[in-house]
Amino acid sequence: MTTIKVYYLTNRNETGSDEQPAFGDDFHQKGPHYLRLGSAEVAPPAEPTAEYRVRSVYLAPEAIAAEDGTPRRKPKLGSREIFDELRQTMRHGAADLIVLIHGYAADFRTALERAAELKHRYAQVGKPLEAIVFCWPADGTMIPLLSYYRDRDDAKGSGIAIARAFLKLLSYFGELGPRRFCRRGLHLVAHSMGNYALRHALQAAISQGPGKVLPRIFQNIFLMAADEDNDALELDHKLARLPELAEAVHVYYSASDQALVISDRTKTNPDRLGSTGPRTLSNLPHKISLIDCRWVDDTRPIEHARHQYYRRRQEVIEDVQAVLRGLPPDQIGNRDYIADKRCFRIRAT
Repeated sequence: MTTIKVYYLTNRNETGSDEQPAFGDDFHQKGPHYLRLGSAEVAPPAEPTAEYRVRSVYLAPEAIAAEDGTPRRKPKLGSREIFDELRQTMRHGAADLIVLIHGYAADFRTALERAAELKHRYAQVGKPLEAIVFCWPADGTMIPLLSYYRDRDDAKGSGIAIARAFLKLLSYFGELGPRRFCRRGLHLVAHSMGNYALRHALQAAISQGPGKVLPRIFQNIFLMAADEDNDALELDHKLARLPELAEAVHVYYSASDQALVISDRTKTNPDRLGSTGPRTLSNLPHKISLIDCRWVDDTRPIEHARHQYYRRRQEVIEDVQAVLRGLPPDQIGNRDYIADKRCFRIRAT
């Protein structure tokens, strides 16, 4: 069976070796800001409802310091190897790049599998994709309350590392210039608690240059089933400045998302952006589009809790594909415009 190649950046602790890489559910031994990069081969499922499965993992070797701890004159950077390979792949395949920030309770291998699934499902004829995932140290377990709060702390603590990853991408592709980069599009997908991690990455980026306009890195940012406060797009200390990073921001939400209902009611969180959409429409930037998925959020198995529609409902996948093709929000089929909500609602088919 043909496998799907994806790339990763992670600030998880190393539990394996360069030859047999593995990562745990804590921050890296050198600190939460420290990044390792690599790639993985993932097998697609034989059945539509089955999951993707990692077959092999590669970790790019890195040698920044000599054995005595002194800096090397010519350090070997894993980021350079991976970004060079990714650039060549994107150029030869005329592919855009999906950058994924995964959600709660996803271990390292699950994060790789989610990236492969999005690369596979979001791709379309004439619009191939590559994918890279930022793997922050979520527990990968569903122990009530304990795992959730640990993951939330880890998502917050990963903000600096995610901001570093974004800046590495920007710096690398900026060095190439538009001709060598071939003007490929970069798109960010944040799912569930990945949106909370994104908030702290944004704040870390802002702190690097207070008062400055943020660089436009992405063509599209997709906030999928966001486990984030529904006032986040209003407040400067949350996600209000996120639109500076992209040409367009797309908020996909569902009032019947059971995972977020639990987050709201049992974990003393405010109303969730992924349940209600933004708290208010006043002063909401026009580059933000709202997409109501209430009729297209149910997926199997039941444990998905109406929270996995971004990767498992064909109607949502086709909606994302239309966005990636560059269609304006009001020209995407299978949507109804709800004027008083300033949102588009996807129809079930």
